[in-house]
Amino acid sequence: MPDEIDRDQEFNEQQLEAMIAHARSVPTHLLSLYFCRQCGEAIPEKRRRLLPGVALCTDCQAENERKCGI
Repeated sequence: MPDEIDRDQEFNEQQLEAMIAHARSVPTHLLSLYFCRQCGEAIPEKRRRLLPGVALCTDCQAENERKCGI
């Protein structure tokens, strides 16, 4: 059984890495927001630089992904 779980975990990690790479490679002319569109909290500088066009803080992004089942 651990082999199956290990394979699933490895697959999930590969999928996540591919999604992150894709998000970083998509060119955008949009500027990242300084404050979260959903809660109004400040979006960290590092997040704004790494994800051009970002509009949500990490907490709100995680909450939205949980709601969508991502």
